[in-house]
Amino acid sequence: MNRFLLTLFSSIFAVGVCMGQEGYQLVWEEDFVSETPDSTLWSMVPAQPYDWARHMTSEHPELIEISDGTLKLRADYDRSAGTYVTAGLWGKGKQEIRLGRIDVRARFDSGQGFWPAIWMLGYSPEVSWPHNGEIDIMEHLNQDSIVYQTVHTAHTAISKPDGAGSGSVMSIDPEGYNIYSVVIESDRIMLLVNNQLCHTYVRKQGDEEQFRYPLYLILSAQMGGSWVGEPVPPAHPLTLEIDYIRHYMPLSAE
Repeated sequence: MNRFLLTLFSSIFAVGVCMGQEGYQLVWEEDFVSETPDSTLWSMVPAQPYDWARHMTSEHPELIEISDGTLKLRADYDRSAGTYVTAGLWGKGKQEIRLGRIDVRARFDSGQGFWPAIWMLGYSPEVSWPHNGEIDIMEHLNQDSIVYQTVHTAHTAISKPDGAGSGSVMSIDPEGYNIYSVVIESDRIMLLVNNQLCHTYVRKQGDEEQFRYPLYLILSAQMGGSWVGEPVPPAHPLTLEIDYIRHYMPLSAE
């Protein structure tokens, strides 16, 4: 099948999935109605020596807030210490997502060096990145009016997969809420923004099956990094705000 027909088929399929999630059922949702994150689903992301987690901290509880039905993850500059401080939640050790559709309705501030992201990592004690697999449902840089949706695997690390590559970009309303989605099937992964197909990745590349491990979600509001560039201390905290997260499973998986 040529690239045009594959893209056309994927778009038609995606529309069918998106319009009410036909053939899918809701298996869990997070509407952020309690005062604190659900401890059965989430833990705070610890600081790590990676670009996306370098400034994560548990010493500033004000960086995580649930109010008015939304989760706020904030990034700021601690002027007394001269360092950036950021907040994130992840489902490591608490979520195991293999198939289905994830919808996340979210908005975020724009600022130089601000890098809000909604993404997934595969978990296995036997392998390291990128062999465990990564799905970037949404990444936003600085003041862009686009978001990035990307997959990372051992295959994409060394070559471009057949078709459109490892990811793409989509225009958004940078000041309002948008819905970021991933549909994970046994043979492919589709990434969407506001129910519009952005990218399709075929899981089997050559003889190797990609994304063999269960995935968990990460919600991160990071400042600075080699990709986003040097940050500028913001006049006020910058926020990644999430309205809801919903996980649907195909009825055929029962």
